[in-house]
Amino acid sequence: MDTEDEELLALLRAEVSAQTPPPVHTALDDVVRRGRRRLRTRRIGAALGVVAVVAGVGVATSVLRGALPGGGLPANQLGVASTSSASRTSTLSGWVIPSTRATAADGKDCTSGLSVPGTPQNSPVDLDRVNKTLLASLHEVSPKATMKITRTTNKPTADAVLASTWADVVDSGGGGSVYVEVHGFSGTPAQAADNDQFVGGECTPPRRKSLPDGTVMQLYAPLDYDPGHPSQALRVYTPAHRLYVITAEGFASTDWTQVANAEPGTLAVPEGAGRHSLPLTEDQLATVGERIAALG
Repeated sequence: MDTEDEELLALLRAEVSAQTPPPVHTALDDVVRRGRRRLRTRRIGAALGVVAVVAGVGVATSVLRGALPGGGLPANQLGVASTSSASRTSTLSGWVIPSTRATAADGKDCTSGLSVPGTPQNSPVDLDRVNKTLLASLHEVSPKATMKITRTTNKPTADAVLASTWADVVDSGGGGSVYVEVHGFSGTPAQAADNDQFVGGECTPPRRKSLPDGTVMQLYAPLDYDPGHPSQALRVYTPAHRLYVITAEGFASTDWTQVANAEPGTLAVPEGAGRHSLPLTEDQLATVGERIAALG
């Protein structure tokens, strides 16, 4: 058993022990999914100098890497996750559903089952440019909102995050945020996008748009694991083999709280906290993605 498996097992044990009394309809696979989401959330938090330990937190829940398959909701719960207060009016045009279909061995978790040749390219990231472009694009799409960079890291992590940054976005609807992870990828943008169609295990197919320079953008359905802080992810694959995972979150940095009886800096977003909506429409998120794609 490797370190990753040990971490997951420990989190699953914690998940099970926390269920007192155990829910009547809790199945082992549901516990596994919550454990995987918690493990991924904790790793994302650690990359930013914090640790999120609440399974319901919406931190990039749709951007699970291939090393942690099956992090999605059961197919019969996807309607709840995708058609809630998280959804906002969209006028997107020029987007299509890719032809590749998912395979679901157990009928609950989906995967594309594809393989991309080569090794991901992990060149250094100019995080200052990313931050400036992120803030400029947010001002462009939401001029009445206030925004600021709250956390950044420019040190590659064990799960291939080359850099990451987090911006608060506060408008009349409350505080939200936009989280950006930077990765490398192998193959062509289209191949990588095909491979990541069901990267989080959810069975709702994403929508895709190709830009004139060869960039491929892939937009996923909103997720609503916790109605207080929904999330929606956009993955942007550039010809320079740079992947930007841009996630709109229904919570801001002010929603993070210190976990009781834990080390200082161990933070979580409490269940139900947040603005109960996304800070960006799909159109706004797509525009932010196009501006960041121009970084190459």
